[in-house]
Amino acid sequence: MRWILDACTLIYLVKTNLFKMFMHAVFKPVIIDSSVFQEVITEGKKHQYSDAFEAESLLNEFHIPVISIDVSSELFRFVDPGETSCYILAKEEGICITSDDRAYRKFHQNNLDAMRIDSFFYLKFQKKIFTKIEFLEILKKLESINATKPKSVLFYLQKIQNVEEV
Repeated sequence: MRWILDACTLIYLVKTNLFKMFMHAVFKPVIIDSSVFQEVITEGKKHQYSDAFEAESLLNEFHIPVISIDVSSELFRFVDPGETSCYILAKEEGICITSDDRAYRKFHQNNLDAMRIDSFFYLKFQKKIFTKIEFLEILKKLESINATKPKSVLFYLQKIQNVEEV
């Protein structure tokens, strides 16, 4: 099993400075597809987006493999090649982390594993990889760039309100 990042998730992790925390919390390989690399790094650098340079540096630092996938046969299912590649890679064996609600629903309709980034961090909080304070800070960062919705933040706040720190 492996974690597959879509373009938005990669960008969100970089913009919030959560990428390193994410990488230290995963215990399975993390991969991206070449279309995600193209969208985030290549196009981002053309436009001089600072997060594109940071993303490339982090991908290199953590030795994240970039997998080339032919998305042409499945492109009709999704809006862009990055989500399509996540779909194809998840079919092969993996969990796609996506921030796109439509893509998330399509994954589940096709019985494929997909997770939202806030759910990933909540799962790791439940496994005591992150403290309650760390998790709250993560939610705050994700919400600040619209990587999670206020409704989701409220949901998680209700779930953790009675959790006591040790």
